[in-house]
Amino acid sequence: MIVFFRKLPLTVKLLLIGLVPVLFLIYFSAMIYGDKSKTVKLIDNYIQHVDQSQNISELINELARERRYSYLKLIKDTSFNQIPEHREKVDSLLQILEKSNDFALKDFPKYTFLDHLEATRQGVDSKKFTADMAMQYYTDAIFRVNTLKTSVPGNSFLKPIYRDLLTQKILSELITYLGIVRTNIFNVLYTRKFVSETLFGTLGVYKVAKTYETEFLLKASPESLKSFKTKEDSTDYRTMMNYIDKVFATFKIDSTYSPNEWWDVSSRGLIELRKQQVALWEKVDAGMKQIYQQEINTKNRVLLFLLFVILFVIAFVIYLIMNIHHLLNELKLASAKLSKGETGLRLRNMPKGVIGKLANCIIDIDKNNLALAQAANQIGKGNFSVTVVPRSEYDLLGISIKKMKHNLIQYASQKDKVQKETEDLVYRRDEFFSIASHELKTPVTSLKAYTQLLLMDAGVNFDAQQKNMLERMDLQINKLTALINDLLDTSKIENGHLVYNKEDFELQNVVTQAIATIQPISADHELVFKNDTKVKVYGDRDRVAQVINNFLTNAIKYAPDSQKIIIELNKTDGKVICSVQDFGKGIATEEQQKIFERFYRVSGNNLNTYPGLGLGLFICKDIIEKHNGKIGVISEKGKGSTFYFELPAS
Repeated sequence: MIVFFRKLPLTVKLLLIGLVPVLFLIYFSAMIYGDKSKTVKLIDNYIQHVDQSQNISELINELARERRYSYLKLIKDTSFNQIPEHREKVDSLLQILEKSNDFALKDFPKYTFLDHLEATRQGVDSKKFTADMAMQYYTDAIFRVNTLKTSVPGNSFLKPIYRDLLTQKILSELITYLGIVRTNIFNVLYTRKFVSETLFGTLGVYKVAKTYETEFLLKASPESLKSFKTKEDSTDYRTMMNYIDKVFATFKIDSTYSPNEWWDVSSRGLIELRKQQVALWEKVDAGMKQIYQQEINTKNRVLLFLLFVILFVIAFVIYLIMNIHHLLNELKLASAKLSKGETGLRLRNMPKGVIGKLANCIIDIDKNNLALAQAANQIGKGNFSVTVVPRSEYDLLGISIKKMKHNLIQYASQKDKVQKETEDLVYRRDEFFSIASHELKTPVTSLKAYTQLLLMDAGVNFDAQQKNMLERMDLQINKLTALINDLLDTSKIENGHLVYNKEDFELQNVVTQAIATIQPISADHELVFKNDTKVKVYGDRDRVAQVINNFLTNAIKYAPDSQKIIIELNKTDGKVICSVQDFGKGIATEEQQKIFERFYRVSGNNLNTYPGLGLGLFICKDIIEKHNGKIGVISEKGKGSTFYFELPAS
C-alpha cells in the first residue's frame, strides 16, 4: 500500500484529501495513541543507553592512554606532560557517568576498581608502584568497566539501525581487547622479559578479540563491511593484525618493530577502527533520534486527530508534504553521494512526473560514472582492450581516460623494450663473470704450482729472503684463488649449476679441521671451541666447511684486535646451530641484512679498508639454504658480531 501510494502523482495525492473517512481515523487513533506514547518513551531510553555506552567506550579509551603514559613514566620517566591531560579526561567522563540515573551504573566505581584510581595515580607519581603493578591495575579496571556496556534488545522499530547498533558495540569490544593485546606486546618489546609468560597470559584476550572480529564480519552491513575491508587494505589495521597473528602463532617477538614503532603502528590501526566505530555510533544515534522524532510526530498526529477531528484535512496535507519532502531528501542524499564520487546508487519506487525524471537522470549519471571508473580500473591493470567512449565533446573525464589509455599503451611498449635490454645486459654480465673466472683459474693454478716448486727449492738452499718472498707470493695466490672460486661459485649459483654432494658426516669434525687450518695463519687470535657436541648432519661436507672457514676468516679480518674468537656447536629441537663470535667493531643495524647480498661490502674508511668482492656471505647463504637451513647475524656496533647457521640434524 505504501509503495502504491508513493507512486501516485502529486495531483492524485492532493485529490485524496477529504476522501478518507474521518471516523475510521478517529477510531484507530484512539487505539494507537497509548502504544505510541510507550514507544516514544522506550526509544528515548534507548537513545540515553546508546549515549551512555559511548561514554563508557570513551572512558575505556582514555584509561588505556593513561595506562600507557603511566607505564612509560615508571619505565623511563617520560610522557609526564601527557598524564595530567588524560587524567582530566578520565575524571570528566567519570563525573558524567556518575550523574547518570541508570540503576546499572549506581556506585559503579566501587566494583570496577576505579575507587582505587587516585591511590594508583599517587603510587605512579611517587614511583611506589612498579610498571607491572600499574599496568595490571589499569588492565583490570578496563576489563571491569567494559562489562558495564549492555546490548539494546532488538525491536521492530529499531530494525533500520539495529545491525549498525549491534556492530558498533562489537567494534567497541574489539577495540578494548586489541588495546590490551597491543599494550602487552609493547611491554614485552620494551622489556624483552617474560615474553612467553606474557604472551601465554594474553592468549585468551587475543582469541576473544579474533572472535569479535569474526562476529563483526558476519553481522556487519554491506556498507560497514566495505569500509572495514578498505581499512584492512589501505591502513595500518591489517599491518597491526598481521603482526599480532604472527606473534601468537609463534609466541616469539622478532625485530620487525621497535617498541615505539609498534605503538605508532598499532595506534594508527586502532584509530582507524575507532573512527569506524564512532561513525557507526553517530549513524545509530542519528537513526534513533530520527525514529524518536518520527514516533513523536506520529503521537502528536494521533493526538491532533483525537482532539481536532475537524483539522484532519490539514494534517493529511502535512503528511503529503512530508512525503514529498522525503522523496526530495532522498534525491538530495543521492546527489550528495554522487558529488563525493560514490557509485551504485539506488532510488526505488520513485513517482512519475518531474521527480521521477530527476531520479532517472541521477541514476544515469551514476551508471556512466561507474562505467568510466571500471574502464579506468581495467586500463590501470593493463587491459587496453577496454573501449572508452566519451559521452559528448564536453565529457572531460571520458576524454581524459581515453587519452590516459593511449599514453599507457605507449609507456608499456617502451617499458617492455627497456626490460628486454636490461635482461640481455644481465645475461652478458653473468656470462662474462663465468668466462673470466674460468680463464683466470688456469694461469693462477700454474702460478701456484711454480711457486710451490720454488718454495721447495728455497727450503733446500736455506735462502731465507727468497723463501719469505715466495711465501708472500703463495699467500697472495691463495687469496686470488679464493676470489676466483667465489666468482665461479657465484656464477654457478646464478645459473643453478652449483652441485652438492651430500652425505652424513660429523659436523664437529669439520669445525675442528677448520680451526686447525685457520689457527696457524692467525697467531694473534685464540680460536676457542665450546660445546663441541657430536652430531651428524646430511649435506655436502666441503661446502659446509666452506661456510665455517668463511665465518672464521671474516672474524679474523674484521676483528683484528679481538684476542679471542669463540666457536660454538649446539643441538636443539632437531637442529644443529654453529656460531662464530668475535669482539670487533660490530655491524650497523642497517647493514646487517645487506651483508648477505651479492657484492655488498661492509663500509669502512675507504674501499680498501676491508678487501674482498662481497661474495663470501652471499655464497654461504645459498649453501645453507640449499641444505634447508637458516643463516644470520647478531651484532651491535662496537661490541662485536656473532654469525651463525642452523642445519637439520641427520
